[in-house]
Amino acid sequence: MPIHLRENPYRGVNAHLQSFLQSPGGGWEMFHAAHITHLTDTLDNILPENYYALNEKSLQLTALDFETEEQKLIWTRPDIRIHGEPTPTTSYREQNPHAPVATLPLIKIRVEDDPLTGVLIYQIRDEQEAKLITRIELLSPANKPPGSHYRQYLRKRNETLDSEINLVELDYLHETRFLSSLIPSYPDGEPEAYPYVILVNQPRPTHGKERTLLYGFHVDEIMPAIDIPLAGEDQISVDFGATYNTTFSRNRYYGQHVDYEQLPPRFERYAPADQERIRARMAVVQAQHQTGS
Repeated sequence: MPIHLRENPYRGVNAHLQSFLQSPGGGWEMFHAAHITHLTDTLDNILPENYYALNEKSLQLTALDFETEEQKLIWTRPDIRIHGEPTPTTSYREQNPHAPVATLPLIKIRVEDDPLTGVLIYQIRDEQEAKLITRIELLSPANKPPGSHYRQYLRKRNETLDSEINLVELDYLHETRFLSSLIPSYPDGEPEAYPYVILVNQPRPTHGKERTLLYGFHVDEIMPAIDIPLAGEDQISVDFGATYNTTFSRNRYYGQHVDYEQLPPRFERYAPADQERIRARMAVVQAQHQTGS
């Protein structure tokens, strides 16, 4: 008999759901839209008073076309934008989150066949009298190689970093490799690779050095609370796991389409250690189902 649960039984990202969402017709776009909304709500509740978060608001940039020497408009659509100005203190942050698994040079990927990428000059259009500070992206299959919008996303990504805007990237797609070879590839079985990754890209950190903080976690591991940079020395700690669970539980579609009596689709695409974690979690769910607990 199928086992369907409304709440996420995994301690972190739900391996069954993520495999289902990456299947044809699995509904990744619906999950993406819902999760971005919930992330926006989360940020709105924890941001200092002099910040606010917007969902799917267009970011207008100007770029210099080196062929015509004319300025042109480039439109991009960030998933979440955080606006604000630095505050004198960061007393709202009372505890440190989990440490990153690695600190890397700032990862800025260039599209080799597009000479304008990385050499364009950008000016942020500020129609709301607020300075764009941080952007959060939930990566979609189309934005990762060899997805149809891969190069378009690279351009948008580089525009953000070149504009000295903090960029946080959430990658819960274990079946496709990340954008940069600096990140070990999980689908290729590379050592030290993680199925789920969060990158915090800081093009202008307070320490004076560009960097990318890599947070990685395996199947059934608790998702870390992470410091998200704002303006100056401001930052907030975001519990991405709690927000993920909110998205899972608020739409019964996910619970009804995940059967914990069956292995996830394309189970073989998980690393052996994560396969063991999936089987162990399934055993717990099945035992609880049998006892009614």
